[in-house]
Amino acid sequence: MDNAFEHTELLDAAAEYFRAEGLAELVASSHSGEANGYSVALEPDIDDLVRLHQLVRDRRAFTVLEFGTGFSTLVIADALAKNADDFASSDAEVELLPADAFRVFTVDASEAWLTTAIARIPCGLQTHVVATHSPVRVGTHNGQLCHFYENLPNMVPDFIYLDGPDPQDVSGGVNGMDFSHRERTVMSGDLLLMEPSFVPGLMALIDGRTNNARFLANNFRRSYDWLEDPGGQFTMFELAEPPLGPRNRARLAYCAGED
Repeated sequence: MDNAFEHTELLDAAAEYFRAEGLAELVASSHSGEANGYSVALEPDIDDLVRLHQLVRDRRAFTVLEFGTGFSTLVIADALAKNADDFASSDAEVELLPADAFRVFTVDASEAWLTTAIARIPCGLQTHVVATHSPVRVGTHNGQLCHFYENLPNMVPDFIYLDGPDPQDVSGGVNGMDFSHRERTVMSGDLLLMEPSFVPGLMALIDGRTNNARFLANNFRRSYDWLEDPGGQFTMFELAEPPLGPRNRARLAYCAGED
């Protein structure tokens, strides 16, 4: 595939992209919390949303797994809806589509926040969203302290966005340690559990959480290209292995724009 990291620096035209793709209007309408009967806890980060939308669009992602629901869910759904339209107008074979094409599976530890975030998504985009509520508990990976969501969607992503959970949503402890300590960073082990079923070409975008990203880099067993933003704003991984066979090869070619 083409260089997976061509968008590691946002273009100066990020704000223009945000408007041109209709994201400014989309986020603004969903941000009117009073009109929808709920309050919005966090302001949207435009740079993060533009980076995420660009990557899902430019990589022609089919199926996204998101840890941590929010405005990101909204822009991923928008990107996947546009990917679906592009696919329908292309010459690509329908057989190329994976089982869960053009859907984002979002997982969150807060049921109340999950309900709030999904409610802000327009009905036309909600068909692209599958939401899962799951507790998060402390565990270990190869004797190392981390945490895991208890209930993950049964799907195989080609794009993963890791921006959850909040450390205060992690319950339990190991040997007297837990994630309520304000100096202990989140340490998701979910991608390590899922790693054997990843397919070549998968991209994972870690939003901030640099310590967690380094933990993953040190514990992944397969071969990845990866890049850590010097400012600690994000880390990206791409599974850099030969295609599994004709079907995976064809999908990789389509996602690289070789159709």
